Amino acid sequence: MKIINHSIVTELISMELAYHSVESVMRMQSEGSVYLKPRTTKSFGDSKLLADMTASIPGMNVFGIKHYVVNNGHYFYYIYLYNFRDKNLLAILEAEEIGRYRTAAVTALAINKLRTNNMRNLAIIGTGFQAQQQLKSVIATNPDFEKIFIFSPNKNRRTKFVMDFRKLFSKQEFVNCDSMKDALIDSDVIITATNSSSPVINYDYLKDQYLIIGMGAATPYYIEIDEKTIANCNLVIADDIDQAKLESGDLLNPVSKGLLQWKDVIYFSDIFKPEFKLSYEKNKIFFKSLGIATWDVSIANDIYKKFINSN
Repeated sequence: MKIINHSIVTELISMELAYHSVESVMRMQSEGSVYLKPRTTKSFGDSKLLADMTASIPGMNVFGIKHYVVNNGHYFYYIYLYNFRDKNLLAILEAEEIGRYRTAAVTALAINKLRTNNMRNLAIIGTGFQAQQQLKSVIATNPDFEKIFIFSPNKNRRTKFVMDFRKLFSKQEFVNCDSMKDALIDSDVIITATNSSSPVINYDYLKDQYLIIGMGAATPYYIEIDEKTIANCNLVIADDIDQAKLESGDLLNPVSKGLLQWKDVIYFSDIFKPEFKLSYEKNKIFFKSLGIATWDVSIANDIYKKFINSN
């Protein structure tokens, strides 16, 4: 059994590894060959929480558990990776970077699968911990975005974020937006990377077609997307519907008001099925990305194999 610590994970992981790993496991999941158990959490008071999520991927000969602890706002992430056939523990990985890279890879993959050719401009709402990797991964796999609008209420952090990306990427125009409206009115693809308890998307500011990736809020009490936006979507996607029923305020809110029905929500894995066809007529799409264990276990397995091959 190997211990793969944070520094080794950081050395071995890459945007390319995360993207291809997530893409591979989603194709397996679309064929029904992956077992997934939604996240379960237990609060112990005083800002302490335990969470677990599991996945079994026979096609990769692994299964695993992602386990994390929250203690007074500090997060500690671990993945336990097992051999599927003999059930031996292969490795324990410190998983903070895996979570960051896999979430960004999923956003990039979703945009590649759901974006239409006339979607030229991108917006990201939020400039915090997750947002940088989100934007790096999206630009790496979608370099033809023309304008990228950036908004968060923290002006100093937003300005630094914009300046950093102007140095990293010279082909795109990065726009420092003073308001949500400024970020949305000319955007086709929108990423929300916040922990806001009130909507950061207003339907009245959106174009006639849009693709929104909501990856920030992951509790029933946080809502990034206003209900009117969800009600007007012609396609609503969740990475795992059972998990969304427990965690997604963005979907629970419109469902509770009769604006959306769970039967009309499809799984992220469904868009990898051969029969899935994307309409090119005025798409209004929302994808709720909460984070599922299949992504973590698949990437952990690729890092483990890379670690073994290099030692």
